[in-house]
Amino acid sequence: MNSQPERVTLFTTEETDNSMKPADIRRMNTLIADLGPSERLRVLDIGANPLIEGDVSYKPLLDHGHAKVFGFEPQEDALAALNDCKSDNETYLPHALGDGKEKTLHLFQQGGFTSIFPANEDSARYLGFEKGMTEKDAIKIKTRKMDSLKEIPAVDFLKIDVHGSEKTILEHGKKKLSTAIALQTEVRMFPLYRDEPRYGELEAEIVTQGFEFLRFASMKHVSLARRHRGRIRRHDFAQAVDGDAFFVRDLRRVDRYTDEQLKKLAIIGDAIMGLFDVTLYALDILVERSVITEDVINRYFNNIPNERLR
Repeated sequence: MNSQPERVTLFTTEETDNSMKPADIRRMNTLIADLGPSERLRVLDIGANPLIEGDVSYKPLLDHGHAKVFGFEPQEDALAALNDCKSDNETYLPHALGDGKEKTLHLFQQGGFTSIFPANEDSARYLGFEKGMTEKDAIKIKTRKMDSLKEIPAVDFLKIDVHGSEKTILEHGKKKLSTAIALQTEVRMFPLYRDEPRYGELEAEIVTQGFEFLRFASMKHVSLARRHRGRIRRHDFAQAVDGDAFFVRDLRRVDRYTDEQLKKLAIIGDAIMGLFDVTLYALDILVERSVITEDVINRYFNNIPNERLR
């Protein structure tokens, strides 16, 4: 969910700080130069709507020429916005992904709620989302299976935010994700739509494809005592609704990672997740394999801000 309905304030907690300052950009560029990956990071963005998304997690890599992005956005206004400002390293397609069958796309008063699932009226009322989740139109759309699309290569990193369709899309994208290193997905902790898969079902599918949960990137909470929400800190809002989570290909099987995958894991850890721990883990293994020298780790540490070190 990407919008903030008028009646309620959402607050993001446990958020990974991956905002990139000039020093962070220098660290990223130095790391990539030291690692010398054979190609740009291949990113797949499903639900790439820039009208509600804000800056995406992989933006620093894209801005500095280190990523090649393939995106899907079936809403015409959002697709036009993407194509108006895209670079040579971006390709956006108008397809709605899914199981290949026709679906009904439900359009709500607030565009950030658009979904193939109808609103759960009880949830909307409980959370104070009645206005934003009031349906204004419904249209028939044809979905495409991810694995059937020849325009899309196998990818390294997946970002997906499609309001309940994540599980179905992943089920029909196993080949494209077969060598992926990590993914960032929307996770729903409280149901917003009727019959949408619950978090446990989504996680089970992700685990089946060889990934394991790493950590939450963000989590949004809603105030239950809305009459008093102006008097309590947002930090204390109670009801978790949804957020983003990072999953990585099972690190218990890191011996199965190729050297190239480890390099990309190090880059993703730094430039997308903002997690030095992930990057250093990958660098240590690359040192053990004699792919890089200890100097790379020393340079990386020298580029970490002092306030992030002990």
